[in-house]
Amino acid sequence: MNRKWLAALLLALPALAAEVPVPDLRIEPTDGGSIFYIRNNTAQALKAYLIELVDYPGSSYSFWQDETVAEPLPPKGERRIQVTNMTVGAVPDYVKMRAALYADGSTAGVPEKIAQLKDRRRTMLETVRQVIARIESVQDDAAKAGLPAGLRRWADTFVPQGKNRNTPAAMNQAAAYGIVVGAAQRIERQSFADTLALLRGWETALTK
Repeated sequence: MNRKWLAALLLALPALAAEVPVPDLRIEPTDGGSIFYIRNNTAQALKAYLIELVDYPGSSYSFWQDETVAEPLPPKGERRIQVTNMTVGAVPDYVKMRAALYADGSTAGVPEKIAQLKDRRRTMLETVRQVIARIESVQDDAAKAGLPAGLRRWADTFVPQGKNRNTPAAMNQAAAYGIVVGAAQRIERQSFADTLALLRGWETALTK
């Protein structure tokens, strides 16, 4: 019996040793907001992550980061991000790195939050593909001119309803809204070809 137990323990040790850590997070207050310092201590690029204010009375805050906003954080790299929220800088002990996704598909953090991070990315991928399809379906000049306004009307359907904007569904809706409005803004400033190229880059990143 003891030998069997020892053998099972030895088999489990490599898996335990390979457990992926969440990125290090340091927070500093600043005038008009707070600064996040995120450090990736793994050998894989950090693709996406979620930072949250946890168990702080009367307040909530979440910060999502992914490839549609910034390039993946390279191994052993550090990034400085300034945000306008002042609470997180004032109570850094309540602010936690809750979920992380790395380039090789490994994850770290709270299982429930990892699932939310993945589901949010799934929603974003679906939305990106729908935006691409809408852009590619436009043919004549009049339709092209009206596309940004049409995208904004569509984006309005993603605005979360009700007072609670912190549910997973509301977070996904907010992410979809940002993608559609962002595409409309880019079409107004750039060519259709440049906008499609950017969206296809997001599609590739979100697929991996």
